[in-house]
This record gives sequence, structure tokens and C-alpha cells, in this order.
Amino acid sequence: MNIALKTKLQLLIPVLMLGSISLFAQDIHFSQFYNAPLTLNPALTGISKGDIRLSSLYRSQWKTANSPYKTFDVSAEKKFYDITHDRWWFSAGMNLFHDQAGDGRLSNNHVVLTGSYTRMLDRYSFMSLGATAGFGQRGFDLGNLTFDNMWNGDVFDPTRPSNESFDDTNIFFPELGAGINMRRQWARSRTKVDLGAGIFHVNQPDQSFYKKDNSRLPMRASYYIMPTVQVNEKGDIVGAATAQNQGEYFEALVNVGYRYYLSTQRSKEMAVQLGFGYRFNSIGDAFMPAAEFHYHDLMVGLSWDMNVSKFSTATKHNGGPEISIRYIIHKVYPIKLFKACPLI
Repeated sequence: MNIALKTKLQLLIPVLMLGSISLFAQDIHFSQFYNAPLTLNPALTGISKGDIRLSSLYRSQWKTANSPYKTFDVSAEKKFYDITHDRWWFSAGMNLFHDQAGDGRLSNNHVVLTGSYTRMLDRYSFMSLGATAGFGQRGFDLGNLTFDNMWNGDVFDPTRPSNESFDDTNIFFPELGAGINMRRQWARSRTKVDLGAGIFHVNQPDQSFYKKDNSRLPMRASYYIMPTVQVNEKGDIVGAATAQNQGEYFEALVNVGYRYYLSTQRSKEMAVQLGFGYRFNSIGDAFMPAAEFHYHDLMVGLSWDMNVSKFSTATKHNGGPEISIRYIIHKVYPIKLFKACPLI
């Protein structure tokens, strides 16, 4: 084996390893997981202070490592009240996300409907049961990939045959999931906590691009706690923690921040929040400073992943940014149908 070929292969091995991880690894993830509730648990559908919640996140990852990941998520949720039932209600929503990675433009797209049933256990305690159903898609662009058969001894020649064949480079599959959430609030306070668990890919759909193979997508279990503690009239301590496992993969994130209210005037509330998070896997992965701006029912958030794992050699500690936007709508009901949402 000549030195040039050996060097090329040494450089190619990590790329192939990264590609295999991308192909069979866990679901999308967000550093601001607390701002993507429907990817955490379908039982969080409608768990907000308003009637309609619109959310969107964008994540760019590992651009400096020449293996960029781009993830986009958007969701919408609505409560459905019944005047004859003042202790429970239904909520429904839709979640769409798109993820694309690598030179092969490996894509992961999901479109799912979510629903939840929320029951008041007492004035300040709520239990929600949720479910999700829809479909997913995975695909890649074979034309942008290079294989060993395309190496002519000096360079990769795109005109040479790759001798690779796939039964399909674009597959579709059904999605099913469920979850439970418990909400506890405190009287005359902004203090609250959500605690719950969700499970996704209950049907474990086949992900193989070869008809003769059977590569099942493992179920993903998601556990979390998201407390907010009012410490004074102007300030809250905000926390969030999650642990998720999917097959052999495990991930845990912890976030904490302080939210300071510039104004607490009703309908003109304004606050800024500063905090940080840390992502764990088998080893430490990333440190994540974060900031949010709140104005009444609008929230804009920004976080930045700073790699601390061995992969930081390639990324130069620059994991990438994540941007979130949320807007809550309060409907105006006729007086005889009026029902104030008990959630804060």
C-alpha cells in the first residue's frame, strides 16, 4: 500500500465512522429541549397558559468540522374546552421536523399529530396523558458520496463506478408514541413544576435501505423535570433536566437559569433570562450558555454548544448555535362559554 493511499484511508476512516453513526444513531436532539415540548413528550401538548402555542427551533451543529448538521422543528398546539366539563379538557397539535447531515445529505423528516387529555386532580395539580401518531422519512443523496472503488490511486474520481447498490435511498415509515405528564402549581406564585416521561417509536419501524435487511429503529424513552421557582417579585430560578435513552445510546442534559422581570405589569410583562446547560453522554459532551427574552406571550431564545469532548479537536470547541421562538395566543370567548385556563 503506497503512502498516499494509506494517508487517504486514515483520513477516510473517521468520516465513515461518522457516517455510520449518523445513519443508525439516535433521534434529533436540542440543547433547548424545554422549548421543544412535543419532541419530549406528547403529553405536553397544550400544557401552556394560553389557548394556542406556536413554537419553532433551528439548530446548526458541527459546521467547523465539515460535517454540518441542520435541524429545524416547528409545532402548533390548541386546547379544546367543553363548558359542561370544568375539570378536564383535550388538546391537539402537530409537530414537524427536518434534519439533514453530511455530504450524503442524510435526511430525517417527521410529521406527527399529537393529542392529550388533561385532568385537574385538585386546584393546583394536573395530570395529562398523551399520544402521537404520524409518519417519518429517511433518505440520502448517493451522488454526493465517495467510495473506495472510486479511488484511482491518486484522487477520488467521480466518473468511476462505486459498485454500490441500494434497494431504495428514500424510505417512509409509521410513527407511534405515548406519554404522561404531572403539573404542580402554587397559589399566587409563578412557581410550578412539570414531571413526566414519554416513549417514541413504539412500533420500532424498519430503517434499512436494503429490502433483505431488518434494521429496526429502537424505542426512545424520555424522562424530564422542569421546575420554575419564584424567589422574589422580580426574579425566578428556572431549571430543566432530561435523560433519554434509545437502544445503546444515552444522553442527559441539565439546564439552569435566572429570569429577571423588567416589568410585571399584566399584558406587558417583560423579562430577560440568562443561564447555562451541560450535556452528558458516556463522557462529558458540551457546555451550553443560553439566553432568552420574554415579552408578554412572545419568547426568543439563543443557546450555543461549546464542545468539551474529544471531538472538540475537530470542532475547535464550536458545536454551533440554536435559536428558538415561541408565541402563545389567548382566544376571546363569548361570556357564556368563557373558561379561563387554570395553567400558568
